[in-house]
Amino acid sequence: MPQLELFHIPSPCKGICLNGTNGFCQGCFRSRDERFEWMQFSDEQKRYVIRLCKSRKHRWMKKQIDIKVLQTPVEDDPTDDLFGDL
Repeated sequence: MPQLELFHIPSPCKGICLNGTNGFCQGCFRSRDERFEWMQFSDEQKRYVIRLCKSRKHRWMKKQIDIKVLQTPVEDDPTDDLFGDL
């Protein structure tokens, strides 16, 4: 049974509205259909889409961190050449 909502569920739109390479908006992480159908969704559907968006954002952020780690050059350990070629 759907829960009675006392407050309006606002759109997660951030006003960026750019499609990423994955097909989701870079601002709110909704799909095209989720953006266009937002006003027709029930409150239960809106809550579900918001949960999906949070999950997508979390995965995207983790991927960005992983990419940054891979691109960070590994510094040589300064103690490696402490004694030179003995």
